[in-house]
Formats: sequence, structure tokens, C-alpha cells
Amino acid sequence: MKKLSEAAQVNKLLKKKAKELGLTVTGSSKNYSMGDHVKINVLKGSDNAFKLLKEYSYQFEYGKFDGMNDIYEITNSRDDIPQTKYLFIQDERANQILEYYDENIFRTEKKWMWFDNELRSYEWIKQIKEEFKDNWQKGLMDVMEGKVEKYKVLNV
Repeated sequence: MKKLSEAAQVNKLLKKKAKELGLTVTGSSKNYSMGDHVKINVLKGSDNAFKLLKEYSYQFEYGKFDGMNDIYEITNSRDDIPQTKYLFIQDERANQILEYYDENIFRTEKKWMWFDNELRSYEWIKQIKEEFKDNWQKGLMDVMEGKVEKYKVLNV
């Protein structure tokens, strides 16, 4: 039987933990010359579960890239668990909701409106998260269904 690379083992462990936390995720790992990486995309789940997954994941990245000095610093090397050079936990929950209602939402030009103010998409999402707090995902669905008037996505 083929042994999994350390990056693949990290990917597997993080997907298992995500499932335990009630998150829906996709994940991938890649090995290349001079390193590897693991990428986990969180598609559904609570803010608290997302936060817990991120906190749990820190142990699996063995260092950090220092862009000022253009070097990779090994700051968290452990022999008791598999680790990866780069680890990305990406929050795709808002994108999943938006694409459910409009599969071309990020491929066509849009205006992201809050009252009469035009915002960038990430600012618009941030505003929704601030207003609806823990229920922001339901709030975003209500916005996309036209139930909340002060937020709109307009085709340009």
C-alpha cells in the first residue's frame, strides 16, 4: 500500500476534524520541489466551528514565510504529527451562498449596494456579517432572495 505524504496526511486530518465540527469542506494537498501545501476550503458551517478548525490547524504548519527577508522560518517543527510547509484555510461560505443564487455572480460586473452606497463585494459581505452577526449566512440568503431591501446586487 502506498504511504500518504505528510501534506496528504494533514489534509486528511483537517477534513476529519472539520466533519467533527459540522463543517462542509473540500481539501487538497500538493507536493513540489522545496515544499508542499495543504488547502482547505470551508463551504458550510458556523463561525465558531470555522474558528475552531483554524485554531486546530496551526499545529500542522511547521513555519512561516518572512516576506521582508525573503526566507522561510521554521518556527513550529514537530516530529509527533504530520506537518506541511504552507497551510491555507479559506472561508468560502459567503461565496457558496452567492453562487447558489447566481452562478455567474463573480464573472459578470455587479454593483454591491448597501442603501444607496456602492461597496466592493468584500465590504458588502463584511457589512452583512456585522449586521446579522451569528446569523449572517441566513441574512445573506434573505438578501439574495430580495427579503432585505437595503442590500442589493445590481447587474451593471
